[in-house]
Amino acid sequence: QWYQRRVLDPDKSPINSDVLCGRFGDNNTELVAGVDFVWEMAEGRSTYAVDWDIYCSREYKGALLSSLYFVGGFFGLLIGSVTFDTLGRRTTLMLGYSTVGVCMLVTAGSPNIGFMMAVRILMGVGSYAGLSGLYVYIIENTSARWRAMVSSYIAVMWGLGSLIILPALGYLVHNWRWLAAAGGIQMLVAAACWLLVPNSPRQLMENKGDKKAALVSLQHLARLLGKELRLEEIDLKSSKKEGVTAPSYLDTLKDFIHFRELRIQLLIQMFQWMVIAFLYYGFVFSWSKLGKNIYWSYVFSGVAEIAASLLCWFGQEVLGRRLTIISFYAVGGASFLLALVPLSFGSDVLTLEQLMCLIGSMFVSGTWGTLYLYVAEQSPTTHRGKMSAICSIAARIGSFAGPQASLMFTWNKTATLVFFAVLAISAGLLAFRLPETKGRTSPNTAQE
Repeated sequence: QWYQRRVLDPDKSPINSDVLCGRFGDNNTELVAGVDFVWEMAEGRSTYAVDWDIYCSREYKGALLSSLYFVGGFFGLLIGSVTFDTLGRRTTLMLGYSTVGVCMLVTAGSPNIGFMMAVRILMGVGSYAGLSGLYVYIIENTSARWRAMVSSYIAVMWGLGSLIILPALGYLVHNWRWLAAAGGIQMLVAAACWLLVPNSPRQLMENKGDKKAALVSLQHLARLLGKELRLEEIDLKSSKKEGVTAPSYLDTLKDFIHFRELRIQLLIQMFQWMVIAFLYYGFVFSWSKLGKNIYWSYVFSGVAEIAASLLCWFGQEVLGRRLTIISFYAVGGASFLLALVPLSFGSDVLTLEQLMCLIGSMFVSGTWGTLYLYVAEQSPTTHRGKMSAICSIAARIGSFAGPQASLMFTWNKTATLVFFAVLAISAGLLAFRLPETKGRTSPNTAQE
């Protein structure tokens, strides 16, 4: 009974999890908030896990809440695979961002965990319909020389926003409902920004055959850069032969069966995306179990992710896309194995286990940044939206399972890290079969 009425800080979860689940008790009985202990909450502080008693035997609800987001992402990518090439990249992005913004505002008023789960599915639909379209748009409007730099820049902003700014806001904004509302407003502002950007000229020519609209988009892009184009002097040409109609949605799907090389590349990329999503989100949702303070854990991982993005840019330019992926997987897998070494620095902030996991997750996130660029460069213009969406759908399988890794770390940390290492090394070996795309012109058709 030494821990009875103990005051616990929810930000220091490794100790709390042991105490809450009664692992120090004689009868292994789960403790009850308000009876056996009380939460140490600052004035105005609120988390949904505390509000709705999501801990110990009910901890799975938190992991399920995260996984349902990726279930929605699966359906969002199915929708996006059609709208990317029909409505266009920009329109799909605007609809996706707006859906996420509205869902986050609704989340702020969630009455219970069941309602929040339903909203999270819709949020996933909008988020992944937009996210994949972002990379497709970037690749189509960036020359081969600058793609690696621009892709890495996007990854740096991702790390800065999701793994540094968000924990900082979580530390400063004590009420989770206000935090959700702030995110919703941010996403609606991001959606409005796309009103300033035209549709992809290349997509308008190859998928729709609309030369006039493509010229207007080129003019719009030029004006964003302070330039003026003489449209009458520009002769846009499509890779399609005169009189040949654009392939139907079903025809482009059949190409993945008819063209052997296209099919092999797609299957390898699907496996790699599934593995990388599982590893990435496995750590994103597990830092509270690998560190002694949740905020420092996420800050460290954010710094590591930004460093990985910059290292990824260097690797893509020097080694090329394929060797960067292979080497990043290898270092990541080795780091997970080194995390098993029982060594302590005598610090409450950073341990060898956490350091190796940070290095491993750093190279994992760097690999994902390269994969987005790699699949977009490999894909023909007529199939780029679908190929990116199909790979992202495969990634949703991994990302759905990723949050459950937080439970795996609780059950057996050693086996979990070994499993992570095997997945990383296997995916790296398969990358030897893929072609190098550095400095090469992206194909326009499946035949190419």
